[in-house]
Amino acid sequence: MTFSVSIGCVGGYGDVALGADIGPGMDLVLTAQQMAQAHKGGVPAVAKLMGVSANTLQHKLNPERSTHHLTMVECLQLGMVTGNANVLRAMAKQMGYTLHRATPDQSGGDPVEAFMRFQSNVGDFTCAAADALLDGTGVVTPNAQRRVEFRGQELLAATAHLISTTAARVPKREG
Repeated sequence: MTFSVSIGCVGGYGDVALGADIGPGMDLVLTAQQMAQAHKGGVPAVAKLMGVSANTLQHKLNPERSTHHLTMVECLQLGMVTGNANVLRAMAKQMGYTLHRATPDQSGGDPVEAFMRFQSNVGDFTCAAADALLDGTGVVTPNAQRRVEFRGQELLAATAHLISTTAARVPKREG
């Protein structure tokens, strides 16, 4: 009998609202609307932070309107003020890409710390993949796939941090 156990940690998968529900073909306007509505204070608070009229923003976020649209700059502002990248995620997914956050290196340049964080992420990724694949049914659920994708992205970031940390320790060549 084989099994794996996953232990969640603070700041891990699932701590960002709505991110897991964006699928291929999801309307970008609907995604933007959900982002604004989910933000504390809703559309009026987001409009104030963006420096625009709440009424105008509400019209631009209405998926039923064909005459009012968010500009690219407004989409960026919406993401910045809400701290939510779901419009980017939806765009990437519709174009066949994935999006991952560029997490700052948490090792402080310490190669042992960077290596430890890398190994920890290898374990988290292994657990996520095992949980998804070893359930006995042969079917991977959408939530399990999202968890594997999230843990894979975290592993990529940890790998990049470890590479950067070791590269910083290579002596500079003169001349």
